[in-house]
Amino acid sequence: MEVPIVISGGGIIGNYISLRLEKNNIKTVIVEKASGFLALDKGIRTVTLNEHSMQMLKNIGICPSIAQINSIDVLDGEGTGKIQFLAKDVGSENLSYVTYFNELQKLISDPCKERTFFNNEINSVQNLNTESDPEIMLKDGMIIKTNLIAGCDGRNSNIAKIASLTSSFDDYLQTALTFVVDINNNSHGKAHQVFSEKGIFALMPLPEGRGEMNKCTVVWSIKNQVLGDEPVSEFVKNNISFFESKLNVSLKVKSEILSFKLSNHHFENYISGPVVLLGDAAHSIHPLAGQGINLGFADADVFCEEVISSYKKGIAFNEKSVLKRYEIRRKSMNFLMLKSMDFFVDLFGSENLYLRLIRNLGISSLNKSKFVKAFFIRHASGMNKF
Repeated sequence: MEVPIVISGGGIIGNYISLRLEKNNIKTVIVEKASGFLALDKGIRTVTLNEHSMQMLKNIGICPSIAQINSIDVLDGEGTGKIQFLAKDVGSENLSYVTYFNELQKLISDPCKERTFFNNEINSVQNLNTESDPEIMLKDGMIIKTNLIAGCDGRNSNIAKIASLTSSFDDYLQTALTFVVDINNNSHGKAHQVFSEKGIFALMPLPEGRGEMNKCTVVWSIKNQVLGDEPVSEFVKNNISFFESKLNVSLKVKSEILSFKLSNHHFENYISGPVVLLGDAAHSIHPLAGQGINLGFADADVFCEEVISSYKKGIAFNEKSVLKRYEIRRKSMNFLMLKSMDFFVDLFGSENLYLRLIRNLGISSLNKSKFVKAFFIRHASGMNKF
């Protein structure tokens, strides 16, 4: 079998790339180790899309149910510092959009079913470091001759290992919890984030299509030493009142509580011969700003731009200059976001009294500067993507 581009990983980013390239007459196949697509779940796990990512989805005809966020209040839970980000500060209607992970995965994956090899994986790649086109051998023995391999297979990327690409890794020593709550005072369009000794607590609206008019999603990251050996359900029960008091709301847990350990990674190089890494395969960050998937979409956008441009000019997809432009445009932006998130995690996780005072005063001062706030909003929204 011969196909111009093979995509390793049938997640949201891999399927987006396939859809966009196919719309530009560039054939792709997807290799996915799972046996099939995720079914719609009970609506626990969500993703937050910025304006740029949302527009990318609309451009390929994908329209998930969403909850709009037009303002975000950020509080220092151990002080009085507060900053408010408003969409109108940058002349926009919304800052971001919350949607269900599995709904988006299904919507973007369904059109790609016929060109996806499920329950499969790339076992080896021949001619990886030669002038010849690579030949891929799948787990089931199938051989595919291709020009380019897009690694969209998430953390612990299999194709990154095959290409011998190396990454740096940092354990945050934190656990993230996510669950759905009933809220007595649901201000539509508003999200909240509280930094405190009890963790980083984010409260965001949910799409109303499933009757969630009085429900919100919580993403709560907690230091492992604070969580200790206490079951997460008990920790939530014993500590959620702190955030209810800070936000002046009443919250009642209405779903299972999902938990996962937090770490980050970033590859030194995104390319090796005909192999290109994108999204979580190339990098991951702390979820405090919900930017992980948006960085993946930005990667996919630049990658598709470079591939489509080379196709129209008659240049080979795996030409080093083509792939290098993608790497240059994205690697520094992703690394900047990673370090920015690490800075905020360290700053708000510090128990130093002087740092607490500085951050409290700093947040209050920052809230008075529309210029600085607009800069942060534009960066997070994808307006300054590269």
